[in-house]
Amino acid sequence: MTDSQDFDIDTGVIAGKVKALAAQMPLHLLLVDDDEIERTLITDRLERYGFVVSQAPDGEAALAELSKRDFPVMIVDWTMPVMDGIAFTEAVRTRGIKDAYIVMLTAKDGEFDVERGYEAGVDDYLSKKVREAELLARINTAFSTYALRREVAELRARVRALQAAG
Repeated sequence: MTDSQDFDIDTGVIAGKVKALAAQMPLHLLLVDDDEIERTLITDRLERYGFVVSQAPDGEAALAELSKRDFPVMIVDWTMPVMDGIAFTEAVRTRGIKDAYIVMLTAKDGEFDVERGYEAGVDDYLSKKVREAELLARINTAFSTYALRREVAELRARVRALQAAG
């Protein structure tokens, strides 16, 4: 079996899961990368599957996008001018955005790098040369995790309300 055949099979299964997820929530995400070609390639891949992708060339521009709307999922390049992915992630978490799922797009893979990302609030990592099937699988996981985080937050709010009511 060639890579392209394996690729189509994997992508087809995951695409079905993404379609089911799309029925439950809008699939908006924010892509932050200083490489315009990389942003275009990833955006084109995701839009084919029904994702709505907003783009930003660096962390500061991405924070401006976050002031306009919420994004359940963000794919963020680690190395960027102006504000890198780690500083952006820390700013997002400092703003109290805890439910959003942040995927760090990077070529870094050292243990220290990964640990530093998790400390900042990164949820997952993707290689810059990610295969389409893996990209879709990770994004599917990201949206599913976001939905679960929102559900848990709503349940906690209900419990607090019940406790307050006595």
